Amino acid sequence: AVIKTMENENLAARAAALGKRIHTELAQLLAGNNNVADIRSHGLMIAIELTHPCAELVKLALAQGLLINVTAERVIRLLPPLIINDAEADQIARNTAALVNAFVKAA
Repeated sequence: AVIKTMENENLAARAAALGKRIHTELAQLLAGNNNVADIRSHGLMIAIELTHPCAELVKLALAQGLLINVTAERVIRLLPPLIINDAEADQIARNTAALVNAFVKAA
């Protein structure tokens, strides 16, 4: 049933488009931030690599209602659901960029 829904609603293509949308917006919002080493994405799997450890961002994000994961000490991982809409994708990008900018400014 899940696979049928994914096919019927074309969720794979939608995930690719939304991932690109989030990646592009993050790149714009984090441009010039020397603490951001890289931004990568594959569909809705998005990673923001910082230049220094950022594990404490998980708790800060959760306090703001944003669910993230930090891997390899310096990589913020975003895995939004396949069913998000454009407005939610934009909100994820804005909130994540604001969180990262505030974190590196305070560090």
